[in-house]
Amino acid sequence: MAHGQALVCRASNANNDLDAQATQLLAQAHEQGLPSLLMGVLPFNTTQPAHLFVPHSVQRSAPLHPSAETEAQPHPAATLQPFPNGAGYADIVGRSLPLLDDQPLSKIVLARTMDVTLEQPLQRQQLLHNLIRLNPHGYNFGINLDDQEDDNPCFFGASPELLVRRSGSQVSVNPLAGTAARVADPEADARIGQALLQSAKDLHEHAIVIESVVQALRPFCSELHVPDGPELAKTATLWHLSTPIHGTLRAPYASSLELALAMHPTPAVCGTPTLAARDVIETLEPFERQFYAGAAGWCDDKGDGEWAVAIRCGLYQQQHIRLYAGAGIVAASDPDSERRETGNKLRTMLNALNIEPATIEGGITL
Repeated sequence: MAHGQALVCRASNANNDLDAQATQLLAQAHEQGLPSLLMGVLPFNTTQPAHLFVPHSVQRSAPLHPSAETEAQPHPAATLQPFPNGAGYADIVGRSLPLLDDQPLSKIVLARTMDVTLEQPLQRQQLLHNLIRLNPHGYNFGINLDDQEDDNPCFFGASPELLVRRSGSQVSVNPLAGTAARVADPEADARIGQALLQSAKDLHEHAIVIESVVQALRPFCSELHVPDGPELAKTATLWHLSTPIHGTLRAPYASSLELALAMHPTPAVCGTPTLAARDVIETLEPFERQFYAGAAGWCDDKGDGEWAVAIRCGLYQQQHIRLYAGAGIVAASDPDSERRETGNKLRTMLNALNIEPATIEGGITL
């Protein structure tokens, strides 16, 4: 938990020098007696500015487990406005399918948004509390984008996906790709998970991601351990195909930020090949992703740190939150299925905001 923003770096990686700028920021922090740690968020398109900062102070603790007793009341007057709506998103997916013939595109990730208008300023501590309570195994984050006491912009999320973790010479990544909605009935829920594990379409989508991640990580590693196939991972609302990958870094060890920049964006949030997929995304999606599908995390002066993929997230500005959800599109994708998948992914943040269930259902089915 960081307090304040003593030093701030708002720079892009357009010249592949963001890691060097971060190193300079940490050296400056050491000179001023500040914590030897920076944190923040990288944008989806790293030619745009990141928001990295050294805090005034840092508190560390064991994992937090908030009780349900302090749950906030729902937002009865919140309004939801999808952009594009479900039909519009399905149309965008349909228009992308003829492009996915491996010449050169084999996968693209397309997103949609949900604009939430609150009846009062965001209770940001309560939202972070709810994210941790509802997603105890997720990578929960709340990052102020301006160090002001007023109702400043902030970026929140409960990511299920680890982009990269570095501890000394050891590196871990955990790509997710391939998703199915969970249900309340335990037996039916288990069947859905097993069906996902055997889905040719989802296994193909997942394999594309793993191949790209391994290709990006291997040059930094003397050893890399990659499982033969994915396993199931679950959140409160979704099943995912997951492949935990572990490795030993070559000396001198790359920092966690350098590793994150080398791997980001993975095909799990962009597509493959990366630049071609990003160009299509920025042509087809009727909004700017900004920090959505970027990476949120931290890095210390030793290079250790942890970065999570910035998904299941929202950008807050003065009683308005823009939520984001995307789906991996391959040649075998069905536009209506992808629309339903993105709707289910929006539930994570909508539930944490305590939006009334009927309002949620109406919003994600529009």
